[in-house]
Amino acid sequence: MDRGDSVILDALQGILPEQTIELLRAHIQDPQSLLPALYQQTASFASKITAFLSPLLAPLFARLLQALHDSPDLVILGVVLAAIVLALQIVSWIHRTMMYVTRLAFRLLGWALVFALVAVVWRRGPEATVRDLVVVVSKIAGYVAVVKDIWWVEYQKFEAQTRQGGTMGGAAGAGVNAGGQRMPSSGFRSRNSGW
Repeated sequence: MDRGDSVILDALQGILPEQTIELLRAHIQDPQSLLPALYQQTASFASKITAFLSPLLAPLFARLLQALHDSPDLVILGVVLAAIVLALQIVSWIHRTMMYVTRLAFRLLGWALVFALVAVVWRRGPEATVRDLVVVVSKIAGYVAVVKDIWWVEYQKFEAQTRQGGTMGGAAGAGVNAGGQRMPSSGFRSRNSGW
């Protein structure tokens, strides 16, 4: 077991129970267990790949570094593009998080309403709940009828104004003279009034 593993286990000393830490020590220190064997095979394979690819990639890497050294504009462009990509990734992450939280909140709200309705039916009984529902629906229908009547009266006024060309009465026709030109209001001066 190398020093890095013991540092990790020492850091976990206060967090995990003592039996778990002893179990981890036994599995990490035992050379027959899977974890050390897997670590050794992975390290050996990585060193072989590095030794094989190093002569092939070293000249290409040296040329790339020389090209970047000769043209610092490419480095600046790369840094700017990397900053833009990073900013877009952060914005995308924030967007996904907000969408998840919003979706979760609306789902919770929907289920809360379902449970609240079930609780009301459970407490008051089906007959009283239906009676209350009829009362609420009738009040909403009355409100909708009043709003419809107000909308219809305003629509009729608008239709009358458009049929008469917008010169209906004193308040509606204020600000327009006989020639159809717009007149300044009393609070402002026109250009021709002589400053």
